[in-house]
Amino acid sequence: MKKKTVLMTCLTMTLLSQTMVCKAAASPLLKVQTAQQDSKTFPKVSGKIFDNNGEPIIGASVIVKGTSNGSVTDMDGTYVVTNVPQGATLVISYVGYKGKEVVASSTSLKDVVLLEDSKTLNELVVIGYGTQRKADLTGSVANVDATKLNTQSNSTIGQALQGKIAGVDIVSQGGQPGSGSRIMVRGIGTLNNASPLYIVDGMYMSSIDHINPSDIQSIDVLKDASSAAIYGSRAANGVVIITTKSGSNTEGVPTINVTANVGVNAPAKYLDLLNASDWAAVTTESRAASGLKPLDMALDLASKEDNDWQDIMFNPALMQNYNLSVQGGGKYTTYYNSFGYTNQDGVLKGTNFQRYTMQSKVDYKKGIVNLGTNIILEYDKDKPLFSEIRGGMVGHTLQSVPTLSRYDSSRVGGYGGLYGDVVNLRNPLGTCDDNVLGRKSDNAKVYANVYFSIEPIKGLKYKMNFTPDFQFYRYNEKKGLYDFGLDKNGITQSTERQTRTRNLLMEHLLTFDRQFGAHKISLLAGYSYQDTKYRYLSGWGQGMSTGIWELDAAASGLGTSGNSYHSVLTSILGRIFYSYQDRYLITMTMRRDGSSKFAKGNRYGNFPSVSVGWNIAEEKFVKDHVEWLDQLKLRAGYGELGNQEISDYQYSSAVTTGINYPNGNGELLQGAFPKNFANPDIKWESTSMTNVGIDLIALNNRLSLTMDYYVKNTKDILLSVPIPISTGGANDPVKNAGKIRNKGFEFNLGWNDRLDKDFSYSVNAIGSFNTNEVVAMGSESQFITGGTIHGGTYTTKTLAGYPIAGFWLIPCDGYFNSEAEVQAHSKDGKLIQPSAEPGDIRFKDTNNDGTINDDDRVYCGSPFPKFTYSLNGSVNYKNFDFSFTIQGVIGNKIYNATRLELEDVTRGTNYLSTVLDHWTESNHNAKTPRLVWNDPNRNARSESDRFLEKGDYLRLRTVQLGYTLPENCLLGFFQKARVYASVDNLFTITGYTGYSPDVNSSSVYQRGFDEFIYPANRTFMFGVNLTF
Repeated sequence: MKKKTVLMTCLTMTLLSQTMVCKAAASPLLKVQTAQQDSKTFPKVSGKIFDNNGEPIIGASVIVKGTSNGSVTDMDGTYVVTNVPQGATLVISYVGYKGKEVVASSTSLKDVVLLEDSKTLNELVVIGYGTQRKADLTGSVANVDATKLNTQSNSTIGQALQGKIAGVDIVSQGGQPGSGSRIMVRGIGTLNNASPLYIVDGMYMSSIDHINPSDIQSIDVLKDASSAAIYGSRAANGVVIITTKSGSNTEGVPTINVTANVGVNAPAKYLDLLNASDWAAVTTESRAASGLKPLDMALDLASKEDNDWQDIMFNPALMQNYNLSVQGGGKYTTYYNSFGYTNQDGVLKGTNFQRYTMQSKVDYKKGIVNLGTNIILEYDKDKPLFSEIRGGMVGHTLQSVPTLSRYDSSRVGGYGGLYGDVVNLRNPLGTCDDNVLGRKSDNAKVYANVYFSIEPIKGLKYKMNFTPDFQFYRYNEKKGLYDFGLDKNGITQSTERQTRTRNLLMEHLLTFDRQFGAHKISLLAGYSYQDTKYRYLSGWGQGMSTGIWELDAAASGLGTSGNSYHSVLTSILGRIFYSYQDRYLITMTMRRDGSSKFAKGNRYGNFPSVSVGWNIAEEKFVKDHVEWLDQLKLRAGYGELGNQEISDYQYSSAVTTGINYPNGNGELLQGAFPKNFANPDIKWESTSMTNVGIDLIALNNRLSLTMDYYVKNTKDILLSVPIPISTGGANDPVKNAGKIRNKGFEFNLGWNDRLDKDFSYSVNAIGSFNTNEVVAMGSESQFITGGTIHGGTYTTKTLAGYPIAGFWLIPCDGYFNSEAEVQAHSKDGKLIQPSAEPGDIRFKDTNNDGTINDDDRVYCGSPFPKFTYSLNGSVNYKNFDFSFTIQGVIGNKIYNATRLELEDVTRGTNYLSTVLDHWTESNHNAKTPRLVWNDPNRNARSESDRFLEKGDYLRLRTVQLGYTLPENCLLGFFQKARVYASVDNLFTITGYTGYSPDVNSSSVYQRGFDEFIYPANRTFMFGVNLTF
């Protein structure tokens, strides 16, 4: 891009100089002026011009006011104007910037800084099927430039986006290598798939975690229905549009960019667990209270190991990112090619993630024809977590007793084993041994786009997009021979699962963009066809010879299963935009989708929208009297969206034949029976959203403010509604039954300023308030449970009148500190907790029926925060740059199921150190109840609010310091060189006692449920970026 600018500057300078020479030769007046030059005329006046980022402006015009005498700035932003009268005014201008006038008081003038002019800078943002000037937007669209994302130090885009966009909630799915983030736009609008639609360079994707962050040019988020309705049924949860980098005209000389960073991930927090002596003391006291002998593994500690399994299994781990891009082109053809490699070792032994990415983009434009290709390839391989019962690898690590031996050569597999009355866990070291419990996954994705466009008449353009994509996933799991004591495996086993997805997208688009005086019009019409096929295959077997894991080598237990799906979505779409004098704006869209997921009578849905805008700052009564106001725009819009995120064939029943029915006379009749009940009347979910917003830019583009208020109503939610058992059906059919409402307010307040050419800074505060409520379910009494403990007890309910997945638990009411208090807790002379003793927890009998049971559950809070906020800042001083992001949430709750497992002293596992502060006759203000092995009062009952905690936190998400080497250090080889260091998750202020308050899950109903989540990482990174 820089070389292209230099070329244009050179051409401009040549033409301008020739023009001025010609005019000088032809002007008698100029000859007279030259002849009359005296001491009041400077032979030449020079200076430099910079933008508000301290970069030289190339090609800025500098002209003596009232004359044609002038010059343009060179590559260093330097200008030289000859024969300038002393005291003359120099007029400085450049497209997209506010002009300035300076007085020629000497031959060397002070540096001039031009500020961007929000009124003339036609900044473009990406909208559905095109781009639009930011000043013309009537919907709620957020734009983030890649320079503000710190993409170099983040392995996924989701991590880089945290805290950058108002109304967009991004929650990490743990610190596991390769783990992504869950993105939600303006709350949960459905009880099905609530993920937004992801579009990368026009290609639809189900996730963006596989995209190389270094390839990103910008990210645009369509948040309201008026901006997203052009995507119809795909956009009910918002749209995230990613534009990747493209090539430029470099006159055939490629520009090469290399980025390399290496860092260390470390657990941001360790839990405080018991050592061998404390564990033995706690278990012995607990068992003694129940009349039981000490555990065998708690005796004779001198002859046993004292292992801190958390310290053994969790360690700092290496993380590496390398990226190479080559871009360039000529007059007609441009290209961009990139290659990326990420290698991330997990902080938990035995976990690793590697990713390879490649992108190749070629564009050709000549005359009225434009065509190109874009290919994105991604391959990753993973050593995922062992994720079976008892919390998987994390759970087995934290629960393993300290006296468990690391190794034991006498046992099969060579690892230490458990014995006695303890929980049958696997040795943590054994779970990460590939010869004992091996796991690996491979994932390959291919996305391609071929486009062709032609513009036969200025403003009228036809474009065709063809986008096929293919995804292949394979997972292998193997079990070798091992003896972990209570858990043994005497026969080898192997399992393999594969999925294949093929998607074809064809789009035809016709656009017309013209301006007729004060009238501007933009039209879009299009047709879209999408065809998706999915296939799943699984196979398993056992009894393979040692070292051989192929399924056809199985001696027994060989089995297979599989299924496939096929769906089609067709659409017609249109949009009209009209603007008068850049002041009065209106946008209308319509999309009609047809989906094969519904029966013929309900296959089509219509999704309209309309939005208006008023650029008040363009009104004469404002423009002429309020000089400090650069932009003031009011927006309002309404739109409807759809959702079809359910499995295929839900409208069609599966029937089993060959069923025998007795006729009552001792005979059997042949018949059929519905294997799966279905509902042929299901139709689209429908989401309507109203949005009102304001955009403000003031004080020479230094102050910016965007605010939006929205109401989002979703009806006809596709739910599985229970049917009577008497029907004999094996499933609950899907029905349009639910209603959800989201309301919210969001803002983005920013300030940026340049004090001089060496120092600039910016800061912006982002905040989002959102509340959700289930207005209706399938029936008055229906609810959906979630947050399920591995024992089967639920902690959340989704039901009408309350937030989605709210926590419904039995409240705790302190301890019984005496027998008298136990006796006083009664109803009609009958003890409410007849098994309680002093030191046990008192539970509230909320319904006053004299019994503690599920009927005493009450609403205790939501896993979704009421308010999310962030503060982003940057400082640039000469060649140094510094940036940071502070992020946090307020008002959510987290169910700490990890603490439940590790404070339950009825089981033979390790415990948290909090159990040392247990209730005794002399310690009534203890953290935990009395120690008793059989727990007759059920102090550790999972349905109580004992383990529910506040999820508020404030986190220093990212801090980065960089230095760009001066040109005299580049040795003429590099165009640019920058080194930087960054730290992620440097600290978190929170009252939550688990690994991280950033708790999430792929399921809406599991949000805020922490059961042995992978700890969050603190990342220290050092990197270098070279351009040559």
